Amino acid sequence: MNTATKPELALVTGLYRTTNAIVRELDQRLGRDHNVTFIQAVTLLAVDSFDRPQPHLVADYLSQQSQTVTGVLDRLERAGHITRRRDLNDRRAVRLELTETGQELVRGIKTTLQRHVNDVVAGVDSDTRSRLSDDLEALERSLRAASTR
Repeated sequence: MNTATKPELALVTGLYRTTNAIVRELDQRLGRDHNVTFIQAVTLLAVDSFDRPQPHLVADYLSQQSQTVTGVLDRLERAGHITRRRDLNDRRAVRLELTETGQELVRGIKTTLQRHVNDVVAGVDSDTRSRLSDDLEALERSLRAASTR
């Protein structure tokens, strides 16, 4: 391995490990507090973020494959948290809506997420958080540029 790539590989590996640890802890909290998985929670939040989105918009927003999101939506619909409705303007299109229980669940998830985020960043000073945010944005821009090459 080229020594010039070792620090970069360590960076990507570190991001992966840290992200997985944060998501794993959050997944446990969400399961315990709300009986949903992390991917179900972020899917509900995505549906809540848009006005009656189509499933492909939710998949794009979450950077997930459509079939992955379809399976999650199926489980959320069976649990009574979302409904799929035909678009009145385009009968081929499906729109997603939160049910009343889905809306209540989203409120609870937001509270759990805020508590978790506060716990995670409690030991990180505000200057470091600001730099980290800027650095992650730069990394995301670099990733987008690399994916077009």
